[in-house]
Amino acid sequence: MNPFEIRAQLIEQASDFLKRQHEINTEFAKKTFDELVKQGQKMQSDYKEYMPQMYTFEDVIAQAEKLYGFVKNAK
Repeated sequence: MNPFEIRAQLIEQASDFLKRQHEINTEFAKKTFDELVKQGQKMQSDYKEYMPQMYTFEDVIAQAEKLYGFVKNAK
């Protein structure tokens, strides 16, 4: 595997990691919000407050750099 393939794979892994993390956080936020609405503590208009922000391209690159740091520092 050449360096370009390694980098591409790391970016794909970083993207997959952040996507899954976002899905888990979104599901948790939805369940929490729905429970609060049932209890009368929150209104539907507060929904955006609970939803996690979508990750950015910069987040993917930062995560890929973390993964690459592991590869780079392995001896």
